[in-house]
Amino acid sequence: MEEAKEAGQIKSIGVSNMTPKIWNQYVPQFKTKPAVNQVECNPFCQQRELRQILDKDDVKLECYYPLGHGNTDLLGHPLVTSLAQKYNKDAGQILLRFETQDGLIVLPKSTNPQRIQGNIQIFDFQLTEQEMEAMRALDTGKTTHDPEADGVEDMLRNAFVIED
Repeated sequence: MEEAKEAGQIKSIGVSNMTPKIWNQYVPQFKTKPAVNQVECNPFCQQRELRQILDKDDVKLECYYPLGHGNTDLLGHPLVTSLAQKYNKDAGQILLRFETQDGLIVLPKSTNPQRIQGNIQIFDFQLTEQEMEAMRALDTGKTTHDPEADGVEDMLRNAFVIED
């Protein structure tokens, strides 16, 4: 990837699923810092430690599962539903607005045209700082996928050709 960037074939390099441990283990060896790290991130899993590490190098965090992968505990959380009612939005729009307003890149997945349209309609309102703090307080720090779990590294190393 670094050779392709140097050759002008790509503009930037991105990585995914790099936890603080994985980031600190590998990225210092890179000649080029990634522009983005895509990881699971939503109000229940806000990746605060990782974001502090990425901020030092101006690396952006891109959320996957920004809507909690349909987690009904998140989508139906009383704070989320009360904000949705207040702003005349749906729960997903509140989550996406929070994440965007908190400086994250969000690319929600949907095949439903109405949801796709709704996902775009998050820029006509802004959460207050008190509401942002309340949303930040929802963080449990738990993900549904653990990139550091036993066997994940070996599985990835066996799936790709890695030249040393």
